[in-house]
Formats: sequence, C-alpha cells, structure tokens
Amino acid sequence: MIHIKIFMAVVLIALTGCASHTRNMADSINPNTPQFNEPACQRSFALASIHDEIKWTRSVATPSLLLLTGGGYLLPLLGLNMGLDAVDHFDASYVSKTCGGFATPTQNILEKVVMGAGFSLFTGNVK
Repeated sequence: MIHIKIFMAVVLIALTGCASHTRNMADSINPNTPQFNEPACQRSFALASIHDEIKWTRSVATPSLLLLTGGGYLLPLLGLNMGLDAVDHFDASYVSKTCGGFATPTQNILEKVVMGAGFSLFTGNVK
C-alpha cells in the first residue's frame, strides 16, 4: 500500500509543469521592443524566479500533504493553490503590460484559475 502511495506522489509531481505562467510570459517577451530595456520591464522579470520557486514547492508539498492526511486537506490545499495560481497569472499579466504587451483581463485570469483547478481535480493532479 505504501508503494502505491509513493508511486502516485511521483506521478503527481511528474505531471506538473516546471515553469510558472510568469516565467513563460517573461520568456516570450520580444527583446527588440522599446520597452524591453526599460528598468520597470527588467525588474518585472525578477517575479518569474519567485513564481518558479513557489510552483516547485507546490509540486512537492501538495501531493505530500494529501498523502500524509489521507486527502483530508484537499479543499484547503485546493484553495491555497488556486490563490497562488491567480497571483502567478496576475504577475504574468503585469510583466506583459510593463514590457509593452497587453494585460490579461481579470475575468480571463479567474476563468483560467477555476478551469485549471477543475481540471487538476478531475485528473487527480492537484498541484
């Protein structure tokens, strides 16, 4: 029984992506745009490493806590992960806007977070 739980934890960790939404946005910014070299744009790239660390920590901690509690913390962990995912999306939108792109509307961010949480819950991949 323990081997199955360990196997499931490894599978859950493997299914999560490595890069945060903020990292993906920062990497997609065109360096040839005039805003790219502005200090505000360059400072916004620092958010990417913060969100990468948070995502990695979530990828390890959430499955571990779910296994240790027998799923008892599912709803609090889902809520916490949805909140962290929303902050990641908002910061990705900020990076885009600061570097000359378009900001993502709040409603679209909330839809992405809810859909992502629903998909994760449906597939058993609560990040």
